Amino acid sequence: MESKQINQTNTYCIRVKERLDHRIMDCFGELALTRMDDGKTLLVGQVVDQSASRGLLNQLWNLNITVLSVDKIENDNKQEKRIFEHDQGKT
Repeated sequence: MESKQINQTNTYCIRVKERLDHRIMDCFGELALTRMDDGKTLLVGQVVDQSASRGLLNQLWNLNITVLSVDKIENDNKQEKRIFEHDQGKT
């Protein structure tokens, strides 16, 4: 029987209330950090599965970081670009 490996990696955009520093990013692996003008921070990156996303949210909770939203981004660069432009007031 042949087994196929399915790539279930999803890209997420997590908006947090606090203005995070790049030094804290060691806790979050490959996520990109974008500090917004309004003092909030966006964390964007790929998460391999639901367990990993839960672990990421637990890390934020343990660091007393307030999660404002979690959005799944369809793996389409145009969609991701629109979200960033909207968040930065470029729409």
